[in-house]
Amino acid sequence: MTGVFTWSALALLGLAAVLVAVRLVRGPTTLDRAAAVDVFVAILLCGVAVVAADRGSTAYLPVLLVLSLLGFAGSVAVARFVGRDDR
Repeated sequence: MTGVFTWSALALLGLAAVLVAVRLVRGPTTLDRAAAVDVFVAILLCGVAVVAADRGSTAYLPVLLVLSLLGFAGSVAVARFVGRDDR
């Protein structure tokens, strides 16, 4: 039964990723695209967490940590870049 829930969760995350990709492409501003990339990283994190929970393995935890740190660093970099343009 857990396979059904795992595939359902991954399907919904895939649909969300497609919608975020549309926002990333259409985006009109840089901030829209940056927000889309942040959401895409969060969706990727959720997908890895779903797979880790399904398999019952803690081997995916370092991957989750690295992805979350990369997402945070990217957000800070974009915020600094956009903040510099406002001055």
